Amino acid sequence: MAGVNIHGVSKSYGNGVQTHQALRDVSLAMRPGEFVALLGPSGSGKTTLLRAIAGLETIDQGRIDIDGECVAGPDHHLAPEARRLAVVFQGHALWPHLTVFDNVMFPLREAGVDKTSARERVERALENVELHSMQHRFPDQLSGGQKQRVALARALVGEPRVVLFDEPLASLDVELRRGMMRHIARARSGHAAMVYVTHNQEEALALADRVAVLNNGRIEQVDTPMLLCREPATPMVARFVGGGNLLQGQVVQTLSPQQVRVQVGSYQFLARCKEAPAVSQPVTVCVSPRSFTVAPEESAHLQARLDFVIFQGDAYAAEAVLPTLGHVSIGLTLPLRERPQTGQMLNLRIEDAWVMPE
Repeated sequence: MAGVNIHGVSKSYGNGVQTHQALRDVSLAMRPGEFVALLGPSGSGKTTLLRAIAGLETIDQGRIDIDGECVAGPDHHLAPEARRLAVVFQGHALWPHLTVFDNVMFPLREAGVDKTSARERVERALENVELHSMQHRFPDQLSGGQKQRVALARALVGEPRVVLFDEPLASLDVELRRGMMRHIARARSGHAAMVYVTHNQEEALALADRVAVLNNGRIEQVDTPMLLCREPATPMVARFVGGGNLLQGQVVQTLSPQQVRVQVGSYQFLARCKEAPAVSQPVTVCVSPRSFTVAPEESAHLQARLDFVIFQGDAYAAEAVLPTLGHVSIGLTLPLRERPQTGQMLNLRIEDAWVMPE
């Protein structure tokens, strides 16, 4: 079973003042069979890292190992075809003159796999993505989602050491994207490591065992989806992954090593923490948009004015300002029963919060 180990990898483009540092001392270890998503905004370095793993980019510093074998270093570069990996691209990359069956067969034919065994493997791969009945069609006879399922079957049929996904769902609509996510989740074999590049938080959080958040060529945090959302390590992760609101306050009471009472303005609330700061210490607190609830007038609360409200089917998304905190802006997710309106004043209570690590 193959794992991927990335040790201190750096990569730059250009020279002099035009130099762009795409990767900065990136290290990441992926276990055999693990699904890791590389999540980040455009230009964060996630695609460059994927291409370096694939062998489509050389690296300036560091080392990349697959299954204990060094495949990349400053003075060593194993060709992509020798790395025994597969890539699922956003643009499908199917042979237009080959049928669905022959597209999936292609890597086995190139590898010289016995015809009988290869046919069995192709048929099994097409059944797994629910395309067995379309095996005689050509790519121009398929929908976008069906083409991407062919690409997935082709990637997996050769039993690669690593499967790389380069924003495979970016061109699909919401319904097709979620259907394809189901196929990707079912395709996990428990043997090949999977590396999935995306800027879509829903995909990363739904599919991955762990998510590596990249920003400006560096990894900001690597964690499980739940910990990434509940315990962000940096302000960038807090904002990018969960749309977290960052409020400035101070600790007024220590309740345990992992829980404190924080005061923001005149309002006090409980907050989780990795290690309790000292009483009176200034802290930055992350509050998820869903962690605000509407409070009764007579209870302790933060006052907010709704500046913008959007109906989202199962809830309302709102932007608000906190006048008593110098008009700090926050994002809210409010239940349907509240029927919020732009311009409305609300009393808010914080139900869950996380003290950002120093």
